[in-house]
Amino acid sequence: MSLKLKFSGALLEARQKQNLTQAQVAAELGISVRWYQKIESGRKFPSGQLLLYLILYLNIDIEKLRKECGFNVPVPAVSRNTVHK
Repeated sequence: MSLKLKFSGALLEARQKQNLTQAQVAAELGISVRWYQKIESGRKFPSGQLLLYLILYLNIDIEKLRKECGFNVPVPAVSRNTVHK
C-alpha cells in the first residue's frame, strides 16, 4: 500500500481515536475542511510543514507508519555536531 493511503488511514484512525471532527482538525491547523478531507481520503498528500503539523497534532506514530510502508532503513538522527558548515 502506498504512503499516501497509509498516511490517510493513520489520520482517520488518530482523529477518530481522539473524538475530533474533520472541521476541528482543519480549524486547528488553519486549513479548509475540504483540503483536510482530501488528505484524509488519500486524494491529496500534504507537504512539508502541514505534514509535520498533522503528525504532531494527531500524535501519529511515525515509526509504525514507516515500517508499514516498507521503509526499513530508519531515518538517522541529526544534531548540530553532524551538520557541516
